[in-house]
Amino acid sequence: MTDVATIDIIGAWVGIFLTMCILSFLYGDNPFYKLGEHLFIGVSIGYIVVVQFRNNFYVKFDRDLTWWDLAPAALVAMMFVKFASKQLVWLGRFPLAFVIALYAGQSITGLVGSDLGDQIKTASRSLVVHKIDLQTAGANELSNVPGVSPAIATKLAAERKDHPFESLDDALTRPSLTDSERADLADERGVLVGTDARATAAGGRNQIDWFGVASQVLLLIALLTGLLYFYFSIAHKGAIGRVSRVGVWILMIGFGASFGYTVQGRIALAIARAQDVRGKFMSPHDAAQIHGEVAAIVSAVIIIAGIWLFGRHEKRHRAGATPPAEAS
Repeated sequence: MTDVATIDIIGAWVGIFLTMCILSFLYGDNPFYKLGEHLFIGVSIGYIVVVQFRNNFYVKFDRDLTWWDLAPAALVAMMFVKFASKQLVWLGRFPLAFVIALYAGQSITGLVGSDLGDQIKTASRSLVVHKIDLQTAGANELSNVPGVSPAIATKLAAERKDHPFESLDDALTRPSLTDSERADLADERGVLVGTDARATAAGGRNQIDWFGVASQVLLLIALLTGLLYFYFSIAHKGAIGRVSRVGVWILMIGFGASFGYTVQGRIALAIARAQDVRGKFMSPHDAAQIHGEVAAIVSAVIIIAGIWLFGRHEKRHRAGATPPAEAS
């Protein structure tokens, strides 16, 4: 097997050292944390500048210019007018206003078309939810069944043409499915929220998905109570107040779930970084040459010793700067 290049080993050690520098903030603000923070910000800004220059300026000058190119060039020039004359600083407001208005319009259009549109579409669905019929559903609809990926949905659609499904067990154990696909489908079985609750291979589309019905009812209640909480034309007293109180609980549950999801995502990143330090994402041969655990221990020792020495230096500096007490 090919040995890892020396520069790659050095890069891995530097990355592990910088990771430990950032984690040293758990103790408190210190020079090692500032080093990692400044390097991260500096490298990020440098990368963004290079990418923006390559994707915007360079491509413009790498082809024949047109009269339309004068408009962005004029906006860019307005941004630098303030360095030439303080009396013309007001010209720099026009490109900023143009960029902010452009991105605001694009964001509003995207949100209305995606988030708001999807919410209205979902809230407008019927409260009666039927199970997905594996005999007649298309490949896109089959993908909504728990455990059924687009590849599995295509296989199921091809299988039923020659041999219709006799039961759900027959559909999920067809020969065209691989062992891993059968295992994934078996893990998703369940009469409450799993495959058995969402799909059927017999009886047509008249079978009710009771969990889907409960979900639609809960969604409707949450939508109405949440909107009522923000309706201030009527005093929130009596029945209106009690219903709007339910809306408050719905909002708090939503905010809590969003915050928990964010924290969970950050914890997942920390776990992934710890696994990367241990070499879990590379071959054992490469991990044995990099010695990620040793690099982490060495980095921790250097940082701890450096923080201790820096603390002693600060104490001596403060003690030397303290004026002597006046004689009585």
